[in-house]
Amino acid sequence: MDGCGLALCALGVEGGRTVVASAFGGLTRWVASDRRRLRDAAVAVGGGAVAGHYLWPMVLWAVGMEETPHSIAMAAYVAGTLGMSGVRTFAAIFEARAQRLRDA
Repeated sequence: MDGCGLALCALGVEGGRTVVASAFGGLTRWVASDRRRLRDAAVAVGGGAVAGHYLWPMVLWAVGMEETPHSIAMAAYVAGTLGMSGVRTFAAIFEARAQRLRDA
């Protein structure tokens, strides 16, 4: 099996499904934003994938749903979307501090 086949096979497992769902959550957040630059899209997809992959259990707990494959994917999507807001907040704080250091 070549590398592309392995990548497609990996998307079928549970961890791959959460990464894809949370990446689409980050992409949704980017589409809904005011500024749409391609660089921001890459950050949104990457940040959403990371945030959703690690934070889906917290979303599932907050919603109070049982752990099924469909509810895990839904929680990963929500965590990816909300996680992008957190990433954008962190980036804004980082940029403001960097600007303050440049001005000093």
